[in-house]
Amino acid sequence: MCIPGVDPITMGLVLTGASAGANAIGYSKAEKVRESALAAEKYRQNELRREAEVLNTQSREQYDDFEGQQDQKATALTDYFADAPQSAADAVGEANATAASALPSALNDIVQREIDKQNNLAGAFTGQQAGARGRLRSFGDLLGGVSREQARDAGLIGQIGGFQRGSSSVLPYELEDANKKGSGFRFLGDVLGGLGSIGMTSGVTAAAKAGTTPGWLQPGKLGSLI
Repeated sequence: MCIPGVDPITMGLVLTGASAGANAIGYSKAEKVRESALAAEKYRQNELRREAEVLNTQSREQYDDFEGQQDQKATALTDYFADAPQSAADAVGEANATAASALPSALNDIVQREIDKQNNLAGAFTGQQAGARGRLRSFGDLLGGVSREQARDAGLIGQIGGFQRGSSSVLPYELEDANKKGSGFRFLGDVLGGLGSIGMTSGVTAAAKAGTTPGWLQPGKLGSLI
């Protein structure tokens, strides 16, 4: 390829320079996409790792102040056990009151005081039993609840690990696709480089035959320029 008025050697140099520029643009585009893919993957991995760390911390904190949590559980269970028998006692008391109203009034103060005393003793015993059952079951109930929460957190952490592996397995394909970016410029650069090489070769050959080889291409001169 030759343009009138422009010697092949100069044209070859221009084409060679254009080839280097086109290749530089092509590789730059591919590099930008690769950097973007790597940055996106790093962000995804960091976010997933942060979620896993939050769950791990949450799981460890389940045991913080375990004794205090057990006391709260014991109180809640005691209230629960105390309320259930009380409801039954109220029902029995209402039935007794109904039955007593149907009987002749034959109770005196001594009998009434004894009834009240026994009722108080029964209430105290019921409360004591409710407290004992609450304290007895508090440890198992609390530990069971903590274990269920930790099992749930472990499952979520496992899912996050799966997401991390899936994301990292996609990255090679993203990088492979990134390498294709700028391929048009690289192809153009190869074409221009080939044409530049042909122009330089033909120009030097023609100049050598005509005895008009530029001074900077004379033997020993080109090496000194480089």
